[in-house]
Amino acid sequence: MFENCIKRNMNSICKILFMIFSTLIIIPSIVYFYRKLTILGFNNYYNFFINDGKNKEFSTIVYLCIFIILSTFYLYFINKKGAFKNIKQLLKYVVGVSIIFIAMVPWHSSDIFYYMGVGELNSVYKQNPYYKTIKQYVDENSDIVKDDSIMKQGYMNYWSDTTVVYGPIAQLIFSIFTKISFKNLDVCLIIFKLINAIIHLLNCWLIYKITRKIKFSIIYGLNPYILMEFIGMGHNDIIVVFFVLLCMYFLLKRKQILPSVAFLAIATGIKYFTILLLPIVVLYHYREEKRILKRILECIKYGLIFFAIMMIEYAFYYRDMNIFTAMLVQNEKFSKSIYSGIVGLGVLNNTKAINLFGKIIGLQELATIIRQTIFIIFVFTYVKFCIELLIIKDIKLTNVLRKYNTELILFMLSLGTFQQWYLVWLFATFTWQKSKTIKSIVAVTLASEIGNTIYMFKTESYVYDAFFLLTILVIYVICVILSNFNTKRVLLR
Repeated sequence: MFENCIKRNMNSICKILFMIFSTLIIIPSIVYFYRKLTILGFNNYYNFFINDGKNKEFSTIVYLCIFIILSTFYLYFINKKGAFKNIKQLLKYVVGVSIIFIAMVPWHSSDIFYYMGVGELNSVYKQNPYYKTIKQYVDENSDIVKDDSIMKQGYMNYWSDTTVVYGPIAQLIFSIFTKISFKNLDVCLIIFKLINAIIHLLNCWLIYKITRKIKFSIIYGLNPYILMEFIGMGHNDIIVVFFVLLCMYFLLKRKQILPSVAFLAIATGIKYFTILLLPIVVLYHYREEKRILKRILECIKYGLIFFAIMMIEYAFYYRDMNIFTAMLVQNEKFSKSIYSGIVGLGVLNNTKAINLFGKIIGLQELATIIRQTIFIIFVFTYVKFCIELLIIKDIKLTNVLRKYNTELILFMLSLGTFQQWYLVWLFATFTWQKSKTIKSIVAVTLASEIGNTIYMFKTESYVYDAFFLLTILVIYVICVILSNFNTKRVLLR
């Protein structure tokens, strides 16, 4: 009788437990706020207990256990038919979970403080953040900013001596949020997180509106990786996903190409990778056009509209062509990528150089050669993909977006800097992928959060990047094996 009762109420029990374990993840943040009463001065990253390095290994193990259990309930929701009766019930639940993660201190990423700093620099002090850094302005005007907690925290940031590395729409968003924070860091943090939570909810709704399948909204909306990185840590990639989803919504549901291209241009004004979707959007809309010349002309037409919107976005900040180098600044550094992994392993093993084709070269140079090779492969395959798209007479969006997914992964592999939150880029078009691919995306996102704990056990350093990547790979392979095993077991029944 007791077992039958549990079975009947399993959904409710799992929902309650998911909430409980979500709360356990933010308890150290609540303790921190209770003791400090402000986020100002926070500088203790990659420590779950947020306790200045004490019990670091134990706190990491505790975090791992909580995250793995949370992920288990998440996988239950994905695989359980009828876990949520309708989209309205799911959205209400997502709201509740999101509120919990709003309370999280961004304890393994300081990016949100950089967003705030460059926003404050622009909105309050009328400086152009594409040409002036937070550090430069604070050093030159210490008396002016002495009462500005947003600038103080921004000054502590790793990127404080770097001009803006995002597009102008991102900078506009940062500026608006900081302007209404009135130089108060804590208010600003809440605003950033609250907006991300609202965007997260809208993304869940848009995914449902596009697909009419609640399961896809569950896969996105309750993913612990997304809750951690974009509501807990406050990364802005979630806003990129929002505008790409709007682009796809107007393309597929409203059959309107102009707003679709406009939203894609806005997304590109935050992070530049979304430009890869432009030919897909235009050519799919004109898929019934038989004349190749007409297709080419439409690509040129909407390409010009796209770049006109981009020019308007940049007009607010443009002084000279150096503004366009912002997209290259971040990627000049090696971090959490294949390439930093190569260099980091060399440092740990005291390997300074290797023999390549009879020539002694440094590991840094080797990493650069591999990266350039992968980038060339990406460019070649992407151009080939666009040409094929141009001459195909009957374009099937599912097939096209699956190829785009491959190109996007190749692009990610070519990046010198790779962060686990970049994986959310795949969620903008994940609903058109094969079932196995969707499972792989879910597995890799969860694995990336687990792999990220290597820096919690050790310290945030590129010398551990290879272990970060290997951890993701191993967990991913285990997930694939288990998935295949379960599939075979079902077939044998």
